[in-house]
Amino acid sequence: MLCPASCLPLLRELGQWRCLLGFPRHHGVAAASTVGLTANGGQQQGSEVRGGRPIGRSKPLTGRQFSSAGCLLSLHHSEKPEHEEVCEFRPYTCPCPGATCKWHGALEAVMPHLMHAHKSITTLQGEDIVFLATDINLPGAVDWVMMQSCFSHHFMLVLEKQEKYEGHQQFFAVVLLIGTRKQAENFAYRLELNGNRRRLTWEATPRSIHDGVSAAIMNSDCLVFDTSIAHLFADNGNLGINVTISMC
Repeated sequence: MLCPASCLPLLRELGQWRCLLGFPRHHGVAAASTVGLTANGGQQQGSEVRGGRPIGRSKPLTGRQFSSAGCLLSLHHSEKPEHEEVCEFRPYTCPCPGATCKWHGALEAVMPHLMHAHKSITTLQGEDIVFLATDINLPGAVDWVMMQSCFSHHFMLVLEKQEKYEGHQQFFAVVLLIGTRKQAENFAYRLELNGNRRRLTWEATPRSIHDGVSAAIMNSDCLVFDTSIAHLFADNGNLGINVTISMC
């Protein structure tokens, strides 16, 4: 039986053994075009428009939910939910706002899905286009959606009308990249309303579809205006938004 003094060297080495028992933590310009979009609200087609751990062991690391898609991180089970919310390798959901579409899949499959399941969405080519939302006076919550293709990428343009409270409505114009957050950082966009010697402009970095329209609206990272502003720039109930995409 070893005396307490003879155990001290072993205890001093415990820190090194704890490290050994763990697992590594891997961590161009086209002519401007104009298109009319049919809005839809609600369900209509417009949105097409644990316990303790043994002494001498590190925290148990769990497998990655998205490891098959390329995620290399090994995380403690308590850290997994937070990481999975922002993991670039998680499946992409259908980016259409207001829709009941439950599709999800790889990034490369997003555009084929949109072209097959949401055929009413119009795609315009070029970095400078006009996004024309028709019938903006429709009651209730309404979404207008179209695609813009330029610089070998696809962007989703969304105009969403929400009723904040009775009689008070707001419009939110958002640009999303069909791509990752890192890819989105390579672009900038400008939204511009023109008319009656007035101009309203918003410039920002597009969001990735991983974030979605709701996140952009929640963080006010979009062009926001109310119905009185919309009527200043609208023509017979139709609102044209100039959209320009550029590379940083």
